[in-house]
Amino acid sequence: MGDMSPAAAPLEDENLLSEILLRLPPLPSSLPRASAVCKRWRLLVSDPGFVRRFRRRHRRSPPLLGCFVPHRGGVCFTPTMDSPDRVPAGRFCLQLDDSYRFSLLGCRHGLVLISNDSRKQVLVWDPVTGDQHRIAFPPWFDGITNSIHGAVLRAAGEVEHFEVVLLHDIVDEDHFRVIACVYSSEAGRWGNLITLTPTQSSAYCTGMPAVLVGNSFYWRISGKFCAIVEFDLERQSIAVIQVPVD
Repeated sequence: MGDMSPAAAPLEDENLLSEILLRLPPLPSSLPRASAVCKRWRLLVSDPGFVRRFRRRHRRSPPLLGCFVPHRGGVCFTPTMDSPDRVPAGRFCLQLDDSYRFSLLGCRHGLVLISNDSRKQVLVWDPVTGDQHRIAFPPWFDGITNSIHGAVLRAAGEVEHFEVVLLHDIVDEDHFRVIACVYSSEAGRWGNLITLTPTQSSAYCTGMPAVLVGNSFYWRISGKFCAIVEFDLERQSIAVIQVPVD
């Protein structure tokens, strides 16, 4: 048999090295430290394709970098991690106009969702890139100045596009009704209005952020009865789940 070239060392094999680096922990310091090893590693971990794969791989187990709270006409970031992964508090703060009557609706997949009641729009903010997307309320929400709840998310492996779910609970003395609508940044528009058949009881959605489980968002209901509002993203439907009473 003819001479065969020796097998490349593991770290010299581009594909194998990529697989190794993909398994680094999803911490703020992981990729910057890897990029400092050599130029070849820096080019690999800064490649957009690698970054998308890295985010997709660790999508279900991201670290908790901190939390966002409304503060003095803006949104402030409170870090929770220790050095070298601690993000400075001022790095992810957003200052809003003095006239900006806003509500912080939630944060997910690296995006923050803010409702601006006075301007009748929502703001989707990416704290890392600084990108801001202002979206007018759907026409069915015209005239609503409170009781707006919402959530933002990205599809698996998606970097550019996102979806926003807005939900409004309509309450009177005898009925509880919910309407919702989904915005797609890829389509650039709101979808159809989604409604829930009125319930014969007075209740309201609490101001707590939505919880995402599988393909559904959940909001807590309080009032004359305790329950949970479920919004199914795949089916584009709303349901009320009664909470068992002891």
